[in-house]
Amino acid sequence: MTPHDLAQRLVEARRQHRLIDAPDSLPPDAATAYAIQQAVIDGLGDTTGAWKIGARAPGAAAAGAPIPASLVAPSPVRLAHQGFFRVLVELEIAFRFSEAIEPRGRAYARDEVLAKVGEVLPAIEIVDSRFSEWPNVAPLAQLADAQNNGALIVGHALAYAGLARGFDFVSPELELSLNGESLVPEATGNPAGDPRELLVWFVNHCAAMGITIEPEWTITTGSYVGAHKVSSAGVVRGHIDGLGEVEVELT
Repeated sequence: MTPHDLAQRLVEARRQHRLIDAPDSLPPDAATAYAIQQAVIDGLGDTTGAWKIGARAPGAAAAGAPIPASLVAPSPVRLAHQGFFRVLVELEIAFRFSEAIEPRGRAYARDEVLAKVGEVLPAIEIVDSRFSEWPNVAPLAQLADAQNNGALIVGHALAYAGLARGFDFVSPELELSLNGESLVPEATGNPAGDPRELLVWFVNHCAAMGITIEPEWTITTGSYVGAHKVSSAGVVRGHIDGLGEVEVELT
């Protein structure tokens, strides 16, 4: 199977809402998986509306995926549970840049990237996969499949400048509930540590791919509470102290 074949299969899985088998022939490297991500969005006739990025530990290798604009929704929103193959929910902090960031030959420095952050907002990511064997799927195949993104629900945006000094990005007070029952584990926190460090990787990743980052894109940066399966209809509410609320009703 070629990368083009896998991209086409992922497009059809989304269009026909039909699970597919994991590929026998994996993308040979991350660069190919990232190219497949873009090809899927193009094949759907969609555009990029957001990105999800993350890392398994502070300083660890990061990864990410563009999210089609049609799968980004403002809170509160109603979504059909049956519109997904499976639903896992995550509570995250997301960002938007204050201006477009163009690719360039030299790397963007940390201070330069953070100076371009314009807004911060709470977000709920719905995790899903087009592969029938998920989660027992090779990482490169998951990366090609939008890093398992199903949708992104975003709350009200606040100015980053007003939060940068006083807000605890590493361990904020928060709540995530399903029908009023808490989903928050005993220990919370983003695996990457301070999620702003991921923005530096993201900007330089996009520059290397020749992608201009648009200020309307929402960049979500990983769950503070893990991923929680939602097996039927219900209301998922998230709250992050200092940022506000985000809500999705699954019908």
